[in-house]
Amino acid sequence: MAIRYIKNLLKVFVYYLFIFDVCRLCFLFYFSHEIMPDGLVNFFHAFWSALHLDTSTACYLLFVPLIILLIENFTQSKLVHFILKGYLFITSILFIILAIVEIAVYREMHVKLYFNLLSHLSHPSELVASVSLGLMITMLFLMAALGAVVMSTINKVFQASKVYAELTVGNILQAGLVFILTAGILVAGCRGGLQPIPINEGESYFSRNQYANDAAVNPLWTMVHSYIENKLVLNGDAYKIMDDDQAQKIVSGLFQTQKDTTIHLFKTAKPNVCFLILESWSADVIASLGGYEGLTPNFEKLIKEGYLFTNIKPVGHVSDQGIPGILSGYPALPIGSAINQPERQIFLPCINNEIQQAGYNSSFYFGGQLIYGNIKTYIYRNEFSKVVEQKDLPTSLPAGRLGINDSLMLNLWMDSISHMPSPFFTCLFTLSTHSPFDIPSAYTIDWGGAENPYLNSVIYADRQLGHFFEEAKKQPWFGNTVFVIVADHSHNVPKNYAYCSPEYYHIPLLIYGGALKDEYKGVKNNKLGSQADIASTILNQLQLPDKRYSWSKNLMNPGTGNFAFYTFDEGFGYVEDSAHVTWNKKFTYLSTNTANTAERKDSLYKKGGAYLQVLMKDFLSNKRDLK
Repeated sequence: MAIRYIKNLLKVFVYYLFIFDVCRLCFLFYFSHEIMPDGLVNFFHAFWSALHLDTSTACYLLFVPLIILLIENFTQSKLVHFILKGYLFITSILFIILAIVEIAVYREMHVKLYFNLLSHLSHPSELVASVSLGLMITMLFLMAALGAVVMSTINKVFQASKVYAELTVGNILQAGLVFILTAGILVAGCRGGLQPIPINEGESYFSRNQYANDAAVNPLWTMVHSYIENKLVLNGDAYKIMDDDQAQKIVSGLFQTQKDTTIHLFKTAKPNVCFLILESWSADVIASLGGYEGLTPNFEKLIKEGYLFTNIKPVGHVSDQGIPGILSGYPALPIGSAINQPERQIFLPCINNEIQQAGYNSSFYFGGQLIYGNIKTYIYRNEFSKVVEQKDLPTSLPAGRLGINDSLMLNLWMDSISHMPSPFFTCLFTLSTHSPFDIPSAYTIDWGGAENPYLNSVIYADRQLGHFFEEAKKQPWFGNTVFVIVADHSHNVPKNYAYCSPEYYHIPLLIYGGALKDEYKGVKNNKLGSQADIASTILNQLQLPDKRYSWSKNLMNPGTGNFAFYTFDEGFGYVEDSAHVTWNKKFTYLSTNTANTAERKDSLYKKGGAYLQVLMKDFLSNKRDLK
């Protein structure tokens, strides 16, 4: 009985994978002219890379057959079998419609079908008008042909069983046990396995050819994920506290500058640029930023030879907010992440685009899995010349739970930099200072309490930075290279600041390297800013356009505003000069600052609220449309 039950369930599972691949084949053939020039291997690799996300999607769909097949095991009812076949047919047809419509959408917009596009179903004439007659005929033909395939396959493969189990206590207990175990396996399959990071679209990305990547991403999984993300962040009115025109006027005033000027830090106009993004580095691990003494002596050495910004905030609290904050100059949302919505992610600028257009070669390195937070999709979409993550490196390299440690990755990065043609733009995102902090060395301090593992991981990471820069100084490319060293977000320390406080949201930002002018080495800049300001600042240093970075201000322009904005779960923090305000949607707004008058507190609240309101409006308006 149990064997027959599992066998039938596996049959349903394989059937769904078959339907997914048949629809994928249609996508690949339709866009073969875009995929084939990059090699036939992309065509076949799409099926292999799709397997994880297809498995997850199939597992979600299997929960209903899990119950139906259990009932069918104990009965020969034709009705039960008819319900099973009906479920398979309906879900298959819906998937086929989704997959074929996606081909039409992709042809017109070069983006996968996402939830908001379903709103156009209320205006069918508009939808039909946007699709050519030839494409419409092709879509209908494919739907009809695939519908016939589905009907034929279901009738041949899923025939009513002539054997059934008796309703005995033993059989019922056996069936219940198998049901529970199988349900547990399906839950694991839905999240992509038992690894720390649940599966997402980035798992299917494998190529610089975006058509091949999108062919590998299951359209049903994308649609459901898009719906969930939309429900989280698309309620724009939730963060509306004033008239839109008033909010826009306030925000425009924040970014207004008296004079468009820049203090230039670099010796040359076209230096090599290296972004070293430090996982979870709080300013409190650095003595020069008011932190603990002795934790990061090597970073302190860099400060003496670099240009330090002492008053920088992260845009948010997780990596998938920090990375686009750094590279796109885009603030974090109070719920979710901008790059977790592919249909809006494509509107984010990325400094790699401007820098590559200026003749730079580019690369992005990470020792773990870039699928976290959809970072992989974001990096590939912005066309870094070379993307390297853990799966691209030898399996013989020692690794912790999340990936390869900083020591090895810094060495690999050093080697790659030495082989990159100048000028180059390269990024390394570290990971050893991320939980579970399984660093390849013994802990050296024990006074950190619950944060002891984190502090020891910082000590280890700092030591590796010291080794790296000792060797970097010896390289021929160092004299014409600048390093932008910044944390992706902060982390709790034994001081235990309030999670929403500006003291918690404080990170290092250091410009260092041979191309930094001697007169700026050892200088500290106290201007208040955030990760979002890095894009405009660096582009202005390279004399490249920054008009697309409307949320980023040039920190080296003395005329830009002295403020920073950051978000946390359903709230924001706004800091201006020596005062700040924090606000949470659940508890109204809170204030713990030196602005002791009600008028000043209200002014800060309105500026922060206007910033968030305009940000959400900007984010919600940046979407692909069928018009």
